[in-house]
Amino acid sequence: MVQRTVAPPEGTAHGTARHAAEEPLPASRARRAGRRLAGGTTALVIAAGAVYAHMYAMDKDALDAPLTVHAGAGAAADAGRFGVRLERVVATRTIRLATPSGDPGTGTETIKETGHVGTQDVFVVATVKATSAGDPLWLKDARLHTRDGLDYSVSDRVYGIYRRADHPVQHGWWSELDYVFEVPKDALPGATIVVTAPSTNGVYDGIYPGRYDQLLPEASLSLTADDAATRRLLDDMPASVRLTARP
Repeated sequence: MVQRTVAPPEGTAHGTARHAAEEPLPASRARRAGRRLAGGTTALVIAAGAVYAHMYAMDKDALDAPLTVHAGAGAAADAGRFGVRLERVVATRTIRLATPSGDPGTGTETIKETGHVGTQDVFVVATVKATSAGDPLWLKDARLHTRDGLDYSVSDRVYGIYRRADHPVQHGWWSELDYVFEVPKDALPGATIVVTAPSTNGVYDGIYPGRYDQLLPEASLSLTADDAATRRLLDDMPASVRLTARP
């Protein structure tokens, strides 16, 4: 027997439902649905950003860390704002301090030794050549960084006029600077000389020292090529080294 299905007449429940399903949504309902969709998308974006910030945001130590460029013994390091290379290194136990004087009549210069400083450890005199990529820079901030992670500041027993650190380095010129460190002998194997660019924070350096010195460029220069070269440096120590003031 063949069964026939008869469509319900117009106005019945089935017919009404079919027509209702085919009718478009009113404009107000469409706008509400769009707003809900946009709100959900924004929430997802904010949540994703929060997760990213939590996972990848730099902490205070990372922000305060400088941008370091490494260079081997004798090689030049380009730190962006300045370039620097280690020219020579000498170790000694005594530094002789000398002052030049000129004779206007003859135009000659006489150098007179005015004092000396000694140590039971060793003085490391590192001579570097540096240049600026733009404005003149005073590269006074240097340290000797050991293999064990210790840092030795420039010795305050030798004034800047004897180290030529009081003179700025200029763009287009390679100027010599001397850094003097007073360290024990066992600090030298694997050590580096680290030169840091000066801060550009002006008055804030006096109010909040170091607070805004974030991501300063610095150059790390190997003191010697290897441990054997360090042993030769110590074995060949002269009795003294003279540094002459350059006002």
